[in-house]
Order: sequence, then C-alpha cells, then structure tokens
Amino acid sequence: MPTVKTIRALSRGLDVLRHLETGGATLHDLAARTGLAKATLLRILATLEREGYVRRGIADQLYHHNFRPTRPPETGWKAVLAEVAGPVLDKLCHKVLWPSDVGVYEDGAIRVQETSRRISPFLLNRDVLDHEIHVLQSAMGRAFLAWSDEDRREEVLARLLRSRDLHNRLARDREKVAALVSDVRARGYAVREPGYFITQPREARVSAIAVPVFLDARPVGAINLAWVSSAMSEQAFVAQHLPSLKSAAREISAGVDVRFKHTRTVR
Repeated sequence: MPTVKTIRALSRGLDVLRHLETGGATLHDLAARTGLAKATLLRILATLEREGYVRRGIADQLYHHNFRPTRPPETGWKAVLAEVAGPVLDKLCHKVLWPSDVGVYEDGAIRVQETSRRISPFLLNRDVLDHEIHVLQSAMGRAFLAWSDEDRREEVLARLLRSRDLHNRLARDREKVAALVSDVRARGYAVREPGYFITQPREARVSAIAVPVFLDARPVGAINLAWVSSAMSEQAFVAQHLPSLKSAAREISAGVDVRFKHTRTVR
C-alpha cells in the first residue's frame, strides 16, 4: 500500500501545543524550543488562537495553552478562569478605561490570575501577579469573604488567625468582621480599605471596588475595578461603572461554569 503523506503544518502546530502544556512562553522561547522561525510561529500561533487552542495573556503577554472542554476540571480550574477572564477584562477595560484584576482565594490570600493593567491608559502598579493580596483589606478579598457561606468564612478566618502577618489581625475581632461582611452585602460590592497597599506606598492613593466570581454558585474569587482616588469619588465611580463590573463578573462566572458543565457531560 502507498505511504500516506503527513501534514507538516499540523505536526508543527501540535508540537507548539506540546511545548505550551508546561506553561506560558514568549515567541522567543518557542522559537528556541521548536527550532521554527518566528514568522512561521506567528502564523501557527495566530491559527491556534483563532481556533481557541492558544491564548495570549493580557497581563504577562505570554502564549498559553488553552484548556479544552474535554479536559477534566482538576487539571487547573484557575487556568480556565484566567482563560475565560482574559477577553472579558479586555472588553471591560476598553469600555471603562480603568484596569481590572481577577483574583482567587488561595491559602489565606487573594492571588491575581489575570489583569488588564498593561492595556489600561491609566498607569497603576502593574506588578500584581506574584503578590499575596490580603483578604480583609482588599476589595477582592472582602467580596470573596462576604459572599462565602458561613462554613467557608470560618475556614478562611481560622487560616488568617494562624498567620503572623499583621494585616490579618482583624480576623481576631469577629464583631468587626461581621460588620464588614454586612456592609459589603448591603452595598452589593466591596471596597478597598483606605490607605491599603501591597508593594508600593503610592498604591494607597488607589481605590477599588469588587464583586465575587462564582464556580458552581460558590464564590472562588472576585473581579475588581481600580482607579486613582483623586480622580473620582467612590459614589461617582460606582454609579458610573458598577453595572459594567457586575456584568463582567456574571460573564466570567457563566463562562467557567459552562466549561465545567460541558466537561462533566462528556465524561
């Protein structure tokens, strides 16, 4: 029987995907790993991105392997969240101009999974991906905590009580925490503690509001909108942008849920 010819372009595309399965990479990284010319790689990546197999992070500008619907949830729901959130944050930033972060709760802190800070025309601190954000001082942490059920909230507070970080001392005062939760729920959104900053004192001049992001009707993190406090009051900012923020949160939550529900169906 005659030998069936293989499709070289397909082989190259699959090779690129294999190299991305271990983590995000730059064009230069992929060129070094695959031996392909950068012009060729750009065409391959553009095709894979259009078909939904690759995405480019808006925060780190790296190429990432997209988790397809046939992959089980335990392979990385946080990566799926970042994948779903990326286009939503991009769209939100183009609409409101101010930047947003999507973060998840992990081991007593909020960790940013994706951010639009690099594409916002307003220059705020862009170094947020590798830092632990405090639950009780940040807008995202407060939104996550406020919409968690009582058992989950107790679990989080117990974790904070074991921490030596001075920011977590508030967890000892259950009355204040309860008042904070009630205030957030009454507002319908959370606000950052005035003067709070993570890495740079000038961040204290930045305000933020946040609402939760859900997976299977359970909060797993939150999405925020940040702005320079002197540019607009909280009331004016909320009146102008809270509906867009809530819409983005619903879109992200629904997108992640669809991916996992589809996964359970095919399994």
